Amino acid sequence: MPLVSWAELPENSRFWCFVADRPWTADEEVVLRTGLDALCEAWVAHGAPVYAGYQLVEQRVLALAADEARTAASGCSIDSRMAALRALGDQFGIDWLGRMHVYVDRGQGWERLKLAEARQASEGRYLDSVATTKGEWSPVRELQGSWLKPATSN
Repeated sequence: MPLVSWAELPENSRFWCFVADRPWTADEEVVLRTGLDALCEAWVAHGAPVYAGYQLVEQRVLALAADEARTAASGCSIDSRMAALRALGDQFGIDWLGRMHVYVDRGQGWERLKLAEARQASEGRYLDSVATTKGEWSPVRELQGSWLKPATSN
């Protein structure tokens, strides 16, 4: 019942983002969506439903958001959500928690790079996984001027 479409979630919804260590296939995405629907429908905090939704980006990024104005996600509910995500990842051999890589497109498609390599890239765009709220997040950003490659001052 509390599965909410991404578009319907308020901009101030609490945000979490997970980047797969490899792109998932179209067949895996079908199973992943089914599992994420079930996760959002069953997600509760202290017995109250968490109104949550998700967005998948470029077969590599999973964004989750919860409308905490309705029900705040608690520590235990976040732990249960993480267990469900790990189980989904285990089905496909996907690690959601490797934070030392980023996907960058320098005109040849998405490449998985180490953070240090991404910071050396002179241009391109990347799949962003850093935000606190849904409204702060933009899934694809330019490298230049980002946290990966801040603008330099003279």
